[in-house]
Amino acid sequence: MLDAGKPSFTPKKGKPSVVMFVGLQGSGKTTTCTKYAYYHQKKGWKPALVCADTFRAGAFDQLKQNATKAKIPFYGSYMESDPVKIAVDGVERFKKENCDLIIVDTSGRHKQEAALFEEMRQVLEATKPDLVIFVMDSSIVQAVFDQAQAFKQSVPVGAVIVTKMDGHAKGGGALSAVAATKSPVIFIGTGEHMDEFEVFDVKPFVRRLLGVFF
Repeated sequence: MLDAGKPSFTPKKGKPSVVMFVGLQGSGKTTTCTKYAYYHQKKGWKPALVCADTFRAGAFDQLKQNATKAKIPFYGSYMESDPVKIAVDGVERFKKENCDLIIVDTSGRHKQEAALFEEMRQVLEATKPDLVIFVMDSSIVQAVFDQAQAFKQSVPVGAVIVTKMDGHAKGGGALSAVAATKSPVIFIGTGEHMDEFEVFDVKPFVRRLLGVFF
C-alpha cells in the first residue's frame, strides 16, 4: 500500500530543478522546506528557498530565520503581496545564480479555501515546478484523504513528506496521503531540528504503524 512507486521527478545535482511545497496550514511546511534544502546541501547541492507565502503573517520571517541558520540563500518580500510575482522573481534570481535546487514555499491552505487553491495553481503555472511535494502532519489522520485528494486535483502532487513523526501519532495518515495522491512518501520529519529529517523507509515505518518491533 505504501509503495506508490517512484516520485514523479527526481532532482539531479548540477541541473536546475524547481520544487514546490504545498500542504495544510500548520503541517510544518516552511520548516520542512528548509530541512529538505539542508539535507541536499549536505550532499553537495546548491539549494535556495523562495517564500511565496504572503498569506500567513510571519511566514517570511520564519523562512528567513531557518535559511540563515542553515546558510541557505533565500528570497521573499515584505512589500510585495502577490505570491506569484515573488515566486517568479525568486526562481529567476536563483537560476541566474546557478542554484540546482530551487524550493518554493506556498501558503498553507484547506480544501474549503477556493481562493487559496486558485493562488496555488497560479504559482504552479508561473514557476512550472519539476516536482510538487505535499507535506502532511502525521497526527491528522481523519481528514487527510479528503485534503490530500483536494490538493492532487488542483496541482500535480508527485511526492509526499510526513512531518511530526516524533509525537505519539504513528502516521496512519500517510497511508491516506499515498492513496489519495498516488504518490510515494519520500522523507519523514522526526523533530524540530534541521537534521531531524530522514529518507522514508517502508519497513520500519510499517512496524511502527502496527506497533510491532521485530
